[in-house]
Amino acid sequence: MAETTIKDIARMCGCSVSTVSRALNNHPDINPETRKKIMQIVKETGFVPNNSAIQLKKSDTKAVALLVKGITNQFFNPMIRTMEDYAQQMGFSTILRHVEAEEDEVQVALQLIKEKKLKGIVFLGGNFVHNDEMLHQLNVPFVFSTIGAPRGETWYSNVSVDDRKEAEKAVDYLIDQGHTKIAIIGDALTTPSVSQLRYEGYRHALQTHHIDFRPDLVEEAESGEAERFTMENGYKMTWKLLHSGADFTGLFCTADVFAIGACRAVIDSGLRIPEDISVVGYDGIDTGNYYIPRITTIRQPATEMAEATITLLFDMIDGKSGPRSILMPAELVIRESTGSGFRAEE
Repeated sequence: MAETTIKDIARMCGCSVSTVSRALNNHPDINPETRKKIMQIVKETGFVPNNSAIQLKKSDTKAVALLVKGITNQFFNPMIRTMEDYAQQMGFSTILRHVEAEEDEVQVALQLIKEKKLKGIVFLGGNFVHNDEMLHQLNVPFVFSTIGAPRGETWYSNVSVDDRKEAEKAVDYLIDQGHTKIAIIGDALTTPSVSQLRYEGYRHALQTHHIDFRPDLVEEAESGEAERFTMENGYKMTWKLLHSGADFTGLFCTADVFAIGACRAVIDSGLRIPEDISVVGYDGIDTGNYYIPRITTIRQPATEMAEATITLLFDMIDGKSGPRSILMPAELVIRESTGSGFRAEE
């Protein structure tokens, strides 16, 4: 009979692997009833947790690295926790490394490999176009998470949603609501990145609906800042648009943190949401559901993406899998920040 694994326990409990891991490690951020259910099934199955994950020594060299570009983006928080929990249960420590906006994450990874005895690497956030020669120098398994492979390349692993398609879905929704003057704010809209893919989705939606593209309705975060995925930048970009004289009734933001800042700039300018301007974000962070107004957004499956990423990484480490490209669905969540464009343009 096959030995029971943590994945088996998660399936029997109807919860995620990371939730089981937190229960086994006595984390406080877990529902008591859920913990009780997990521990009962653990008892019934005779499952024995991997104690090496709980009693890791500092000298242990079993480690994976999480390289995060855009660490202030709240979307990454639950993903990081999920991956750290999973790695711990597998008996590995995690090295969390913040990658600055202007840094090349692959160069950072190569340097980290020299300094640490890594078994694998997750790239979270960042660009999707890299020098193939540099990527081939990475002598450990790696997975790009939230970043799709360009041109359908599959020689390296990645987990993502279809950013171009999902952004187009968001803009299609605004157009269906009657908006024809739609602005966009974001970071690195014209350089290889997920933001560029979302920008392409925005432009394709306009083209499909025969709406002229207007450069005056595009605003990018200023370069040179250490962190660009901030509410402050969302505020700055929207304020600049509003006070430039540009006329628009819909605003697509390439991240929820931008959308939250954008809403504050709209209100501070004496306008109403959604009566004057409808705002759509992207990511589906929890804060967007508690902001006033609640943010309409494209919600990415953060926990599921994190679990797919870290599972794939360890399958590669164990030799169970080669490189894979995993595309996951996102969801348009309609909330209070959007309304009819017909009314806005009357």
